[in-house]
Amino acid sequence: MTSHFGIMEGVGGNGSKSFQCISCGGLITHSDRLLPLGGTSRHLFVNPAGIECDFHTFYSCPGAVALGEATALHSWFHGYNWRMAFCRHCGQHLGWRYEALSAMEKPQDFWGILANNLTID
Repeated sequence: MTSHFGIMEGVGGNGSKSFQCISCGGLITHSDRLLPLGGTSRHLFVNPAGIECDFHTFYSCPGAVALGEATALHSWFHGYNWRMAFCRHCGQHLGWRYEALSAMEKPQDFWGILANNLTID
């Protein structure tokens, strides 16, 4: 699969939909990488500032990068730290990357990408 940035290695593309960054159109991931947690891959939580966060969970987002130190503070997923996730192409904030605190947790990591920061094709 290509984006207007060229070919992205390891992105896949077996899914019926591609998810792109709302700001630059860069390919973030595909629908075949959606990860159901608690029976759904779409989640709605409210952060400590009162802002609703509507997001999809994915097991892989090659078009995103996670930055910053991981924290468990206000984590929406028990047993997981989180870090901010950004578009690999333009730096737009996309959501979060979650990382297990224990080797016993499954999955070991996943992405929570805000629905309003993506376009779907």
